[in-house]
Amino acid sequence: MSAAPFHLDRQGRDWVKAQFGRLGTEAKIAQLILPMCRDLSDDNIDALAARGLGGVHRFPSYAEEELRRSARRLMQGCAVPPLLTADIEMSEKASVKAGTAFPNQMAVAATGNAENARRMGAIAAREAGYLGFGVSWTPVADLALNFRSNAVNTRAFSDKVDQTLSLVCAYLDGMQDNGLVACVKHFPGEGLDERDQHYVTTHNTMAMEDWHTSFGKIYAAAIARDVRLVMAGHVTLPAYRPGTGDAALSGATLPASLNANLLQGLLRGELGYNGVIVSDATGMAGFTSCGDRKDIVPLCIESGCDILLFPRDIDEDMQLLRDGLDSGALSQTRLDQAVLRILALKASMGLHLERPAVPPENRRAALLGSEEHRAWAKDVAEGCLTLVRDDQSLLPLSPKRHRRILLAELRDRRSPSAPLPDLEIPAMLEQLGFEITRVVPGEPIDATDQDIGLYLMAEEGLSGKEHLGPHWERLHGAFPLTMQRMWQYLPTLYVSLGSPFLTFHMPDCPAFVNAYSAVRPVQQAVVDALTGVIPFRGQSPVDLPFGLHR
Repeated sequence: MSAAPFHLDRQGRDWVKAQFGRLGTEAKIAQLILPMCRDLSDDNIDALAARGLGGVHRFPSYAEEELRRSARRLMQGCAVPPLLTADIEMSEKASVKAGTAFPNQMAVAATGNAENARRMGAIAAREAGYLGFGVSWTPVADLALNFRSNAVNTRAFSDKVDQTLSLVCAYLDGMQDNGLVACVKHFPGEGLDERDQHYVTTHNTMAMEDWHTSFGKIYAAAIARDVRLVMAGHVTLPAYRPGTGDAALSGATLPASLNANLLQGLLRGELGYNGVIVSDATGMAGFTSCGDRKDIVPLCIESGCDILLFPRDIDEDMQLLRDGLDSGALSQTRLDQAVLRILALKASMGLHLERPAVPPENRRAALLGSEEHRAWAKDVAEGCLTLVRDDQSLLPLSPKRHRRILLAELRDRRSPSAPLPDLEIPAMLEQLGFEITRVVPGEPIDATDQDIGLYLMAEEGLSGKEHLGPHWERLHGAFPLTMQRMWQYLPTLYVSLGSPFLTFHMPDCPAFVNAYSAVRPVQQAVVDALTGVIPFRGQSPVDLPFGLHR
């Protein structure tokens, strides 16, 4: 406990020992459980607090006062201070609603400046901390190696090892220096498989030599930075087969969240990690498809996970862990190890000290949506825009030369859990004197009296989303109208405020811009860059299909 990554002093170590000594088996099992909470009512929060769970996951999109109130109530009601967690990946879905609209990791990478990753971590820590969070399940340390992977894509920094390593470390510095615990994910590394752990167990198909010089190098750097949490993905690493025979073969087919070879052999043994390991969400099909829940829940902890994330049912999964202890599927040794690490993590966060659950309200202006944070978001938004190609010398756009714009835009957008607003770019262009006419899905393109065509697509990488393709049917209508392309009629520009890989579907598109994220600062920067107010400065952090990047 006094060693990395916890670095506990004597007071912290004594608190861990005292807490551990007071916990019976039932209370120890409760410490392993970390459910999500969508109901922040006082009654529900009090009921959760009374259970003595190890932590509670809430959502940064909820109202500011609800989050601060529930944090205070949880800290006051729990016998052992809980981990209050969030998933603050920024961008549209995972920013603090009451705070700063900040672009995603790939947009940060496109700026080419590691300082922006440090700022990203600092904003996440300050704004989440003000709302009563202590842990964020970020940063994503995956590599965007497969352009068909929707679940990685813009959530990753890059497809390049050294760039990702540098930005992950800068992010960790920003978050940890501002008092929030970070978690690198998804060990052993995601981004080769085009599928999503929400729907199926995925595979990291690297040879071990390649793994050690890529994902292994990134995780080793994060461990050296004293990262205190690593998330075990529902991802296999078949090349890692210590030992021989059936056991080695069986281990090669199990994801990290259920694989002692990967967690206790590779992560703890070879990489020397001593912090807390959390499973990815255990309701995902990548986990549940591996066996009966009565077997895989105790196996998850026995294999090396210390926290069972998002139980399907708290009572059910706690009973499965009790049954595992009774049957020997879960050893007392592993239970005790997990609880001690969880307590050490809490002590390293200062949860054993007398201090308020949330910062005072007079700190709001400095911590939540501050002028400094908004300026940092603007810097990233303006620095990330990448001009992939402009073969027709169409840019910059001008109301004098390109006043009449025929627009095809993906509307009625949504994340897997909620609707997303329409883009503001059309209204911004109209304010500058452009006239917008929209393509009507289901009708042939009518380019009469139009100067240029403009496509706007805003779909970022997102877990739980099945398709990030070009969506021609939603833009133009059912077949055969899906075969329409505006650039066959007009000089046309395509802007992707999300996946940078859409060039794969349209290598003949004459003008293409990657903007990576659809938050409002990026939308404003897109308009400014298209009209020549600011230059395109971004450099693609990923190799694009057909080598179309500049």
